[in-house]
Amino acid sequence: MKGTTPSARRDPAARRAIGTALWRIAATALAGGLISATLVRFSPGFGLDERQLDSTVSAQTQEVLRHSHDRERDLPRFYAGYLRAMLRGDLGNSVAFGRPIRELLAERAPLTAGLMIAGAAGAWTLAWLLAIPAAALRSPWPGAASGVLSSVPASVPAAGIAILLFRVGASPVWGIALVLFPKIYQCLHTLLRQSYAMPHVLLARAKGLRGYQIFLRHVLPVARAPLLALIAVSINLAFGASVAIEAVSDLPGLGQLAWKGAVARDLPLLVVLTLGIALVTQVSNLVADILSPAGGRTR
Repeated sequence: MKGTTPSARRDPAARRAIGTALWRIAATALAGGLISATLVRFSPGFGLDERQLDSTVSAQTQEVLRHSHDRERDLPRFYAGYLRAMLRGDLGNSVAFGRPIRELLAERAPLTAGLMIAGAAGAWTLAWLLAIPAAALRSPWPGAASGVLSSVPASVPAAGIAILLFRVGASPVWGIALVLFPKIYQCLHTLLRQSYAMPHVLLARAKGLRGYQIFLRHVLPVARAPLLALIAVSINLAFGASVAIEAVSDLPGLGQLAWKGAVARDLPLLVVLTLGIALVTQVSNLVADILSPAGGRTR
């Protein structure tokens, strides 16, 4: 079509790609929420309240407790109604905490966000300190030593790391850092090693450029897009680690909220948290896909 610029011709394809990505994110979040609600609804002990075993509770209160989960037993109707309420901005009340879910999220989100940011920063710092010499130096010993150091925390579950740090009085931030560090280090070391083996980097070494010049001018620009993608993925890893860390350390964040909600089978709270986690995960994966070299070429 005459007079149509290349950018204009690409716009419909870009809009379709964005629309497809948004639909995929929404569908995955909705499916994740429904699966979470189904697991909670049909888990053993759903609908029971320990207060029903208290003989001092009046018969009227006992009756109210017995029927408190009647609306949630019809799962399709509950989920559809809950989604409609969420679209109006009503997140409902937590059964376990007896408070509006919106208030619980607003109170606890800053602590979890700060824990995730600090822990991820610590993990990236450790990974950089070990990955750069392991990839840049010709000797195999730095890589072998770094591999051993990264494999130790990788062999311990997040809850085990949290317990060890709690016993020695260390900050929970180090728990997030130690959980993330092995995964980040492995990806970062592989990426830097491949970058240092590229022809233009080998030529820069042959010319006698200093190590920091090679890294800043030739290695880092090549690895920039995959590094940004790895940062996006580490957001998901940090939140997953925060659940166990906050539960063991008794920190009032979103991770502890998810743990207590699961123990209490708090269906409204778990649906909200699952939808939020699914959305963050899908958006992070989309950003990582866009920033990766393969993703950038396909768009």
